[in-house]
Amino acid sequence: MAIMSHFVKLTTLTEDGNFLRSWVEQGTIKTLSQNSATQASDNNGTCEFVDGTVIQLIGFNETIESLA
Repeated sequence: MAIMSHFVKLTTLTEDGNFLRSWVEQGTIKTLSQNSATQASDNNGTCEFVDGTVIQLIGFNETIESLA
């Protein structure tokens, strides 16, 4: 029986203003964070990957929900 990896939905904003939704393996993510003063009101957040890459997220609540 194969074990399925758990994927997390990350939504970012492209340079041309479009949404980019990506499903990434949970194990590649080091931290998900949200600054209550600067990001929470817009439902934004930050994702740091285990390789050190950092991206800015939109739809942070949906990212957290996809972990369930």
